[in-house]
Amino acid sequence: MIKKILVFSLLLLNLSVYSQIFKDQYIKQAIKTGEIWMQNITSEKYDLAYNLYSDKVKENSDSIHWSKAISQLMNEFGEFKSREIIESKFESTIENLGDGFYVFIEYKSIYQNIQQCSEYLILGQNDNLNWKILRYDFSYLNQDQDLDKELSN
Repeated sequence: MIKKILVFSLLLLNLSVYSQIFKDQYIKQAIKTGEIWMQNITSEKYDLAYNLYSDKVKENSDSIHWSKAISQLMNEFGEFKSREIIESKFESTIENLGDGFYVFIEYKSIYQNIQQCSEYLILGQNDNLNWKILRYDFSYLNQDQDLDKELSN
């Protein structure tokens, strides 16, 4: 009986270890795709960036309209200075998207006009096992708001 419990415990441990190895591998692959996408954005290669979007996103957005919008955003941000990954994590389900392989990446970025910017990517693995961008988002602290706060004190 103890041997059976020991064997069962070892099997569970192995499955857990393999699961973590696969999650780490998925995160590394998704990060690579995310880095390519971000590089395409900051180097104004918007057509290449758009091609890394998932088919679901492409169904709901026109490439010309999207390229104009992201170009306008990058012009507002100013010259790209630096970017580092703050957090990355694997999820097996997302509300409204269902089960799948998803990776969330958060970046701390610095642009000429935006010193404290957080950028977020959600990537999903498609049926061909390729990582595609599902969502890009950002938030930043407006420096004018800081000046207003300082002036009011």
